[in-house]
Amino acid sequence: MAKLIVIIGITGIQGSSVANVFLKETGWKIRGITRDPSKPESKALAGKGIEILKGDVNDFESIKIAVRGASVVFGNTVFPEAFVNPSAENISKLAPGPTLLERCYETELQQGKNVADAVATVDDLELFVWSSLSHAKKWSGGKYTSVYHFDSKAHVVDYINMVHPNVAKKMSVLQLGFYVTNWKLGEGASIPLKRRPDGSIILRVPGNGDMPVPFIVPEDTGYFVKALTQVPAGKNLIAFGDRLTWDDYIRLWSNITGIPAVFERTTVSEHAKLAPWGFGKEIAEMLAYAQEFGYDGSDPTIVSAQQLEVDVPVTRIEQYIRNEDWSSIASENTT
Repeated sequence: MAKLIVIIGITGIQGSSVANVFLKETGWKIRGITRDPSKPESKALAGKGIEILKGDVNDFESIKIAVRGASVVFGNTVFPEAFVNPSAENISKLAPGPTLLERCYETELQQGKNVADAVATVDDLELFVWSSLSHAKKWSGGKYTSVYHFDSKAHVVDYINMVHPNVAKKMSVLQLGFYVTNWKLGEGASIPLKRRPDGSIILRVPGNGDMPVPFIVPEDTGYFVKALTQVPAGKNLIAFGDRLTWDDYIRLWSNITGIPAVFERTTVSEHAKLAPWGFGKEIAEMLAYAQEFGYDGSDPTIVSAQQLEVDVPVTRIEQYIRNEDWSSIASENTT
């Protein structure tokens, strides 16, 4: 009898990756949850034989209905769009709070709690995979308090352990590494590749740059979720293609693209100036935290895919760089 995997946020980067991997596996039925089943991405997945249901992580009842009968649930939330685009419309969707970032944090935390509460109603659940990140405030000993998009997800894990112990026994946590694709978000985001007058590139990141960063191509998410279905629950898995220091990364990037590039250390306060509304500071603290304490906070419960002893196909970062279209950056450096 086929098992049912329910994917929350199936049209997103993570959810669509999980769907594409499990579509290739025998013995599985797939149900996807999305806010808008009528959009092209939803219809495309439905055309592949996936059951698509309408559901919203802001609405506990809709998620509760959608996860009925699941053997496995993959849960993830996205930090509110107001984080990068604080329009009146986006802000109106946020929970109450004193600052924009705290409102974003409270909104995502409540969404995660809604998912957890819904999963707790599934009678025959075998595994709940929660897409999380490390608890920056905890693992930094209170030094970094503004990494809200990490802590909101980590606090959902705390909530599950405290409120839903039966779900906790069936839960594995998936911590996706640093998205190597984040350079596309622009120089104010998390991989600020900035052109210098001589046409070369400089990458400036807070911290000493000596701590390896777990880089991942986010489209690989599904392979790690599949791996977690092949081992007992209770794992805290860090997912990555390679661990590289920032200096190693930019040197590799330069060698492949042929564009001269260097890494330079900066400070949290300087990096914070790259974007307004507290966005720059939040990203700056995340980068500094990852350099000082490790992207995963050096949490002793963390395991890698290699430790699971199952085959997990990953995209190596060299392969990603070779296959990526860097023409936008290359053209800037030839004008």
